[in-house]
Amino acid sequence: MLAASFMGEQKIALVDKEIPAIKSDEVLIKVAYTGLCGSDKRLFYLGTPVVPGHEISGTVIQIGVDVNTDIHKGTRVIVYIPLYCNSCNECRLGNYNRCENISGLIGWQVPGGYEEFMAVPAGNVIPIDDDISLDEAVLLLDTIGTPGHGIRMCIKAIGDNVAERALVIGCGPLGLGSLLVLKGMGIKEIYAYDPNVNRLHLALDFGARAYDAERSPEMHIVIEASGQEVARQMALHAVHAGGAVLLLGESSTPWTIVPSPEIRRKDCFYIRSFYFPLKEVKENVSLFKDNRTEFNKLISEVGSLKEIERMHIDFCEGKTIKPLVKLSVD
Repeated sequence: MLAASFMGEQKIALVDKEIPAIKSDEVLIKVAYTGLCGSDKRLFYLGTPVVPGHEISGTVIQIGVDVNTDIHKGTRVIVYIPLYCNSCNECRLGNYNRCENISGLIGWQVPGGYEEFMAVPAGNVIPIDDDISLDEAVLLLDTIGTPGHGIRMCIKAIGDNVAERALVIGCGPLGLGSLLVLKGMGIKEIYAYDPNVNRLHLALDFGARAYDAERSPEMHIVIEASGQEVARQMALHAVHAGGAVLLLGESSTPWTIVPSPEIRRKDCFYIRSFYFPLKEVKENVSLFKDNRTEFNKLISEVGSLKEIERMHIDFCEGKTIKPLVKLSVD
């Protein structure tokens, strides 16, 4: 089978690999689509010995002998990436994204979806409804699932303070996904900020208002979706007292919260969420189906595995939102 090898310095080679043999508790997936993610960028620049790709859809074609689930050959699925233990306190509560004994993430520590076939633990596949196609199913993961979980945490945290206004800082795939999730959850006023005018215009097309730090009101929920320090500092100042700042953007660069009377008096929540628990999947599917047309507008390109290097270059340059690599026919 063909697989992508991230060599570093923006180079990706296509290599031949053996189709993986599955363990007794695993299934073999024929990968259909894998979405590009902003967190893949550092692998594109630095390289990795593991095949990346963690926003994955496909079809089950083989089942391990010890698999006792409703999964069968031909089941269309998306892949849940935390390799959870299923026995710790958090797993018993259904919070598999918080597993206390997590052994890794698919696409990071074990091979991901930039290859034609994958061996995956049966507990890490999520069947998708018949009326959801394999390309749009990718959106249920990082584009909807990740912000959906974080936003639910924010709403729970602020409690009796009604969340009427929200700001999204950074209008890439995660930020635009956050915007549409906020919209689906009934947030009345949604603002957006991005120095990239084209991306900001996409947010405005989805119904957001342009944020102005001098004129816009303070926000009950602020989502920082870029990972940039300037965006994080903006978020701290934009949040309303009693509100919540959701730190979704990823960065390896340390940053400092500088104490000030303004920051101290915010009396607010800073939340860092991770991925989503499986118990939220049904809600995420409903969010997608209720606004399918707008969510599908985020899929900016579908290309073949042979185009993956060029697709990553364009993605890193901000030319695309949510490109998908197509690895097999639906």
